[in-house]
Amino acid sequence: MTPLPVTAGLLHQLVADAHAEGIIAMAATASIDHDGRVLLLIQPGRDFIDHTWQLPTGAVLPGETLTDALPKTLAALGLDLDEILGYLGHHDRIDTDGEPSRVFCFAVTVTDPHSICQAGRIGHWWATPEDLPDQPAPPQPVALAATSAPMNRREPDDPPLAGPLRTGARGLCATEAATELFIRHAAWLHRSDFRDPFVKLATAIAGDTDTAAIDWPAAITALDTGQLPCSGGEASMLRLAASLAVGIPVDLRHALLGLDSRNLDLVTQAVHHATGRRPQPIIY
Repeated sequence: MTPLPVTAGLLHQLVADAHAEGIIAMAATASIDHDGRVLLLIQPGRDFIDHTWQLPTGAVLPGETLTDALPKTLAALGLDLDEILGYLGHHDRIDTDGEPSRVFCFAVTVTDPHSICQAGRIGHWWATPEDLPDQPAPPQPVALAATSAPMNRREPDDPPLAGPLRTGARGLCATEAATELFIRHAAWLHRSDFRDPFVKLATAIAGDTDTAAIDWPAAITALDTGQLPCSGGEASMLRLAASLAVGIPVDLRHALLGLDSRNLDLVTQAVHHATGRRPQPIIY
């Protein structure tokens, strides 16, 4: 869906239409595009089950325009609003008091998408459109489906350089295990600040096939010195992969206890592969 240009007239009309339908409470949500992926935040369900992934959303307070809510909502995540690209649409929901509210979605950019990684307490996921569940027909925008996306999701597509990394690791069980763990974790290899300095490309001796290898010691040094801001789970997966690949010591108690079930499954499969055992694939 092509975003509509945001003008004062459009914002006034959206609010007027909501009021005409008896809707007073309003919120604004941000669809942040970064390299073709959109930022989702985890919303815990009751009794630690039925979690959902949602777009960053904040209430519109009395006296504010719809877009006034966006900078403060993003600032709470450690993100700075760069530009509002357009209006995507809206959906209605029932709040905790049983009253209807309307959520307006805006396409935006932020100055540094990776700064959210400095807030380790915020569970987040950069999702591709293919990761999102099936959609109702337009005009509801694709991004809004994330407001009710279940936490169980399919495996994401391979990140950049996955093929060359697999080629470079082939034949060494521990290196294969670490590489596959890193690829399927699908976080670090999407970051240019990791790929550019720490993934080394080369051409195989036989043929023209590209190969790649990760400079694990340099990456861990950068992590330890604060040059790679990230969440706790991302740091743990990097440390575990580096330990499998080149034997860098890792505190298993610290690294494992903070992982979710999916990443724990990936670690288990990696350990099996490193020892030459082949468990049945796990389908998400």
